[in-house]
Amino acid sequence: MARSLTNHLSIPTLLTVAALAASQATAQEDSFFGKGFITGLQGWEKFHEPVGQPIYFESPFNDTGLRALYLKHDFSDQSALAGGDVTIYALQARLALTERLALIAVKDGYSELQFGTYEDEGWNDLAAGLKYVWIADKENDFVLTPGIRYMAENGHRGILQGGVDEFSPFVSFAKGLGEDLHLIGNVTLRVPLDGDEGNTVGHWDLHVDYDVNPQSDCVVAPVAEVHGVHYLDDGASTLPVGGLDYANLGSQPDKSFVAWMGIGLRAEFAKKYEFGAVYEFALTDPDDDIMDQRITIDFFFRF
Repeated sequence: MARSLTNHLSIPTLLTVAALAASQATAQEDSFFGKGFITGLQGWEKFHEPVGQPIYFESPFNDTGLRALYLKHDFSDQSALAGGDVTIYALQARLALTERLALIAVKDGYSELQFGTYEDEGWNDLAAGLKYVWIADKENDFVLTPGIRYMAENGHRGILQGGVDEFSPFVSFAKGLGEDLHLIGNVTLRVPLDGDEGNTVGHWDLHVDYDVNPQSDCVVAPVAEVHGVHYLDDGASTLPVGGLDYANLGSQPDKSFVAWMGIGLRAEFAKKYEFGAVYEFALTDPDDDIMDQRITIDFFFRF
């Protein structure tokens, strides 16, 4: 277990150690990597991070920090899984290498899965990548950031992880709509290295929030989000449901499109700590796939 724990916590732990070890360098204008090491791209603090679909909905901003995550995801009683749920505990890490370039570690953690009489628990796959702020237009309050992730098939098969290696290029954007209304979006393509073991999957996500007390030390913002998943091909498995954002099952889903919505809030303290919570529910038929309802809770700490 000690060896497994070390392997699965290595990416966020290394990023955290790197950030702490390099904190002295932030006092200087430049570092080994260049201007913006650790501090990232400043001036976009009024925007809030997305909450739902935390693995594939990457924000376009560049900063350094840790994100603790808790997800409780319920399956429909009438779906192929006949009810049940998965509970996930995870930690993400992001490290600004320059003002515009960041290293991201977006998937790790531990899952507890149960449906019917089946129960198992174990470590999730690991995923990490890079993103680069291509456009940061203050005059038009607009940010555009492409990036790419790699997910390794090293998780525990008993919790539907460890199925296939996967690359997922993405593009994220943010647009201010006045001082207090903010829009964030993302498009992602997930490409498995083995087309039989995994599906090619397209994602899109939209997030909107509104600051109700922007002058306060604790800014509160109601949040609404919509997420869509498109299964673009079939894998070798005859399983009639896909894995959404949790897993890549290489299945043959009955429905190629699944959508859900999240309603919740963000609370930001001193522009350094940020709490988020959303209740997510299916917009398409919950019996067609694994999305019935979900609670997602996170907490950000920025360096």
